[in-house]
Amino acid sequence: MAGTVHFHLQNNQMTDVNVSVFDDRTGRQVLDTVPLNQDETVDVEVVADSDGKGAAHWLFASSDGSVNSNKQQTDIEEGDNCTLG
Repeated sequence: MAGTVHFHLQNNQMTDVNVSVFDDRTGRQVLDTVPLNQDETVDVEVVADSDGKGAAHWLFASSDGSVNSNKQQTDIEEGDNCTLG
């Protein structure tokens, strides 16, 4: 069974957003439109590769449409702190 990587995803935007996260190794959606207030953090878990690193991408948008973007990050290590943008 494959290992997992746990990381923290912080909303570094100027507004509250909804965020969805996808595990790039499995294609599985691991967070589905989760509200994330400005400066708050959510914990995420993805499958690790043979080197113990994860890869994910996330989509985020504010309810008023002022923020609507995405980001991909590879080589995520256990306990990493990642930001939305």
